[in-house]
Amino acid sequence: MKKAIIFDLDGTLLNTIVDLSETVNIVLEKHNFPLHSIDEYKYFLGKGIEVLCRKAFPDKISEDEFQQCLKEVEDVYKVRQTLKTRPFDGISEMLEKLNDLGIKISILSNKPHEFTGDTVEHYFPNINFEVIYGARDGFERKPSADSPLEIAGIMNLKPEEIYFVGDSETDIKTGINANMQSIGVEWGYRKLSELEEAGASYIISKPSDIFKYL
Repeated sequence: MKKAIIFDLDGTLLNTIVDLSETVNIVLEKHNFPLHSIDEYKYFLGKGIEVLCRKAFPDKISEDEFQQCLKEVEDVYKVRQTLKTRPFDGISEMLEKLNDLGIKISILSNKPHEFTGDTVEHYFPNINFEVIYGARDGFERKPSADSPLEIAGIMNLKPEEIYFVGDSETDIKTGINANMQSIGVEWGYRKLSELEEAGASYIISKPSDIFKYL
C-alpha cells in the first residue's frame, strides 16, 4: 500500500501555461525577438525556467544578454504568476480527500523554489503538504533522484511506499530514478505516448482516478 504521493506542480496540479507563456513573450517582444505559441511552450516546460528560456530565446544572443533576459523573465513572472493560473478541474477536491484519508502529499517542481512556494500558498492555502520544493541552488533538478529521496526521508517513508505523479517524461523518469512508481496524468501538457514511452506505471485521465491506486 502506498502511503504518500509526490506531485509535480505545473501541468499536474496547476495550469500555469498562459501566465508562463505570456511572461516570456513580453520579454521576447521587448527585445524584438520572435514570439512563441502556447503549444510550443508546453514543450519548453519541464526542466526549469532557465531551460525554458534557452529554448524560447534565440541561440544567437550572448550569454550576458541571455542572463539579463532571464532576470527580466523572473521579474515579470513575479507579478504575473497568479493572473490566469488555475488548478486543473478536480485537483483541489482530490488534495482535500488525500488529506482526509491521511495520505501524505508533497510537491517537487523544477520551477524556482520561491515561485513554487508562492503559487502553492496562493492556490492551496488549506491543503497540508509535508514538503514543498522547487528548484534550489545546489540541488540537482528532476529527473535526479536526490530531491524525491530527500522528501521521502522527511516523510519518514521508503521510496517504494510513494507514488510520483506528473505530466511529463521528466516526472516519470524522476519516479523511476528514485525507485518510486510513477503515475502520469493525461490532463497536462504532454501526449499520452510520451508518458507511456517514459515507463509510467499507471496513467490517469482525471484527478479522482488516483484513488484507484491507493
